[in-house]
Parts: sequence; structure tokens; C-alpha cells
Amino acid sequence: MTTSKDPDYVSFTDAAKLLVRHGFVGSMTSQGLRYIARSRGSRDEGRWPFGDKPGQERYLTAGNTRLMRTALLLEYFEKHPPTGRGPDRSSRRPRRS
Repeated sequence: MTTSKDPDYVSFTDAAKLLVRHGFVGSMTSQGLRYIARSRGSRDEGRWPFGDKPGQERYLTAGNTRLMRTALLLEYFEKHPPTGRGPDRSSRRPRRS
């Protein structure tokens, strides 16, 4: 799924934009992607592919930035697409007391 114009490694910020561009999500922020990484990090099924645990590929670090291999990231999202409610589009309702 990687195209020739995609970089070999991406940061969380660039990865969020990449996922939107490839159509995996309608919108995504780097914080949203970090949330996915944290919440799927301890699972066995659909485990986040990057990290320090067995079976995970290590992040490449450049300064304070963690980089992920683009091909593996896109492959992961093909197999395990994000699920959730997405951005909140409804207006706020007052709380009942």
C-alpha cells in the first residue's frame, strides 16, 4: 500500500496525516494515533506493531521524535482498521441533576 511518494519512516504527526491521505480514517491527530498505540499496546490480537516488547518493531528515534516504518504502519491499519465514534459532531446537552 506504500506509494513511492511516501517516506520510509514517519513520526506520529506525519503518520496521522498519512492515514487520512490513504483513507483509513476521515480525520486523525497525532494524539489520537498515540492513544491507539497506548490502548492496543497490551493486546495479543491486533497488538500495536511498534515498541520494546517481544514481537514489536522498535521505534527509530531522531532526537526526541519516535519514527515508525511506514510500510509496517500501513500494513497494520489494513489488517486492524481504527474503530470508534470519531469526532463529536452533536451539540452538548445539559446534565440532569
